[in-house]
Amino acid sequence: MDFSQAANILNMMIALIISLTFHEAGHALIARWQGDRTAQLAGRLTLNPIPHMDPVGTIIFPFIGSLLGGFIFGWAKPVPIEPRNFRNPKWGQIFVAGSGPLTNLILSFLSVIAFYAIGTVSETSWLIAFSRLAQAMIWVNAFLAIFNMLPIYPLDGGTVVYELLPYNMKQKYDQYVVPYGSMALLGIMLLGGLSWIGAIAGRWVMLSELLVRSFMS
Repeated sequence: MDFSQAANILNMMIALIISLTFHEAGHALIARWQGDRTAQLAGRLTLNPIPHMDPVGTIIFPFIGSLLGGFIFGWAKPVPIEPRNFRNPKWGQIFVAGSGPLTNLILSFLSVIAFYAIGTVSETSWLIAFSRLAQAMIWVNAFLAIFNMLPIYPLDGGTVVYELLPYNMKQKYDQYVVPYGSMALLGIMLLGGLSWIGAIAGRWVMLSELLVRSFMS
């Protein structure tokens, strides 16, 4: 492994940890806004990455994936919530679930702005390093947002779909979909679905870059 490859892996790992931290903190913040303090009392309403980190999902799995030449992908510890504390349990769950992917989309767009803003100033070693980190943040956040919006339990998109279903269909969802959610996600990965998700994330990145370039020109 040469220096350039090691630096790229480091940037992607840092970007992943930051992105997962904001994702989970977003869940905790909206849960608190909706009236549930469970995540806050558990120490999850914070941008300190340590309380959010899952040793396997945040460190080991993505690091091994990076060494194998794949896209760095991982997860954090789920934020604990108690929907019964929400002012409106149905919409509270929807808002909390949607806040994670939305946070990642916002971070991706802000990283695009940072990347192009850096390009307008004179290059120095630390600015180049920050530029590469911003580039990693763009892609990692876009990918996490699209992936988590898939309508499959236990992803955030699955929670949103479940809460929007009529009561009788929720029962069928619990019976026929929820038990096989993890298997469905594994199947998506094995069948190359991550490439498809990456392509959609690329569309978001292209749109973001177009908007930022148009504004800055």
